[in-house]
Amino acid sequence: MIEAQIYAARRILVVGAHAFDAEVIAGPLAFAAAAGGAEVTFLHLTMGEQGHRCLSASLYAEQKRHEASAAAKRLGVSWLSLDLPDAFLPADEATALSVCDVIRRLRPEIIITHWHGSWHKDHRAASDLTKTGVFYASLPTLERDSPPHSPSLLLFGENWEDDEGFQPTYLVDVSTGFAPWREAAAEYELARGLSSFPYLDYYSALYRLRGCLRGTNYAQAFAGTSHSWNAGAGLFMPPAQPGPRP
Repeated sequence: MIEAQIYAARRILVVGAHAFDAEVIAGPLAFAAAAGGAEVTFLHLTMGEQGHRCLSASLYAEQKRHEASAAAKRLGVSWLSLDLPDAFLPADEATALSVCDVIRRLRPEIIITHWHGSWHKDHRAASDLTKTGVFYASLPTLERDSPPHSPSLLLFGENWEDDEGFQPTYLVDVSTGFAPWREAAAEYELARGLSSFPYLDYYSALYRLRGCLRGTNYAQAFAGTSHSWNAGAGLFMPPAQPGPRP
């Protein structure tokens, strides 16, 4: 079962376009994995500093850094940011190489990011940057500060803004992480009512719905990669030994 692979991982990286995205696409899972001994890191590509009605971008970015730290502490995870510009997240080679460098440095077995089907341009960019970063991180001849690394599993989380064509491949039991996630999410003003969108209500109901289908109290949905990606992820591994002839 996919849960066995996820919860056996020693290192997990969750890549979000903005601070708070990683928390909703994998927050409950992150707590459950971290409680089991995994090193979980949230990579916020931007702080999401353009999203406040009253505060300037610089002031809101500073507020969100405090919120991200408080949320991470409740979930038992670490976080870092590339501090790229919100609403203008560049989907270019330089940024993909920056993501590659994070992957190589942290060496996660599992990476989770946005589903590509989104009306939000930063979310689409984050998905593409992560996929390209994974590709660059695996290239043995690409010289960077850290050696090559290829994760064993790439997943795409469920986000209300990324629903175009999203079909769950896996439903993962995150029941132990639900209550800590609600406390962590509430550290963000965005979740407490800054936006007209009822984040806590929506995701609480969504995780419960997925749990009903999974047969647990709460679950999170993830889309997987294609069989071709699964095969390609092993391109730079030593050749498989041939089995015995029948």
